[in-house]
Amino acid sequence: MGLSSLMERMTKAKVKDCFTDEEGTIFFVVAPGELGKAIGKGGANIKKMQQELQRKIRVIEYSDNVIEFVKNIIYPLRVQSIIEENGAVVIKETNKKAKSLLIGRQGRNLKLINRAVKRFFNHEIKVI
Repeated sequence: MGLSSLMERMTKAKVKDCFTDEEGTIFFVVAPGELGKAIGKGGANIKKMQQELQRKIRVIEYSDNVIEFVKNIIYPLRVQSIIEENGAVVIKETNKKAKSLLIGRQGRNLKLINRAVKRFFNHEIKVI
């Protein structure tokens, strides 16, 4: 709760959620249209927050559409297709490098994507 209010005070962007990963990176999910405000000109707000908290920060823009939200989470990575089927979101990618970046070492990135999506939607993420 404290991290969210600090982010809102420093950037004036509405924060919907905040969580950390195993490595200590802090993820902020901001309201739609607030990403630019959260990042700041030339990334100034993020740099200032990273210096103050001594941790890496990543900002994700929220979307009511689960497919758009997944695209926002995996950005800047581009994949062939993202479809929703049977309560799951399937990310299709044939490029092995992109696929390995999506999954991550020991499935770390995939777990993180799943964690972020499950906070707002009742969907599971699969990479094929």
